[in-house]
Amino acid sequence: TCPVVQNPPDPQCADRSYQTTLEITTADGSRVIKKFSTDAQGVFSIQLEAGEYQIQSPSMQRPYPRCSSEGTVKVSTGAFTDVSVYCDSGIR
Repeated sequence: TCPVVQNPPDPQCADRSYQTTLEITTADGSRVIKKFSTDAQGVFSIQLEAGEYQIQSPSMQRPYPRCSSEGTVKVSTGAFTDVSVYCDSGIR
């Protein structure tokens, strides 16, 4: 929600939690596997089969905010995978 990046960084502009709707797609982004919402703190937990995925804003959502995981998310059998999803507000 801050208009520009400042140096030194403004503490009021630090990253913060965001409640939103996201979708999990195949690694190449060609097929939606599941659509879900985060809680008020931006936290989510989804059960998936082992494989590689992407997490992003729904393709039909307005241009901003635009959210995505950094790269491909690898899920292993019987294990949790921690993922950070970052959202771009579009404010410059």
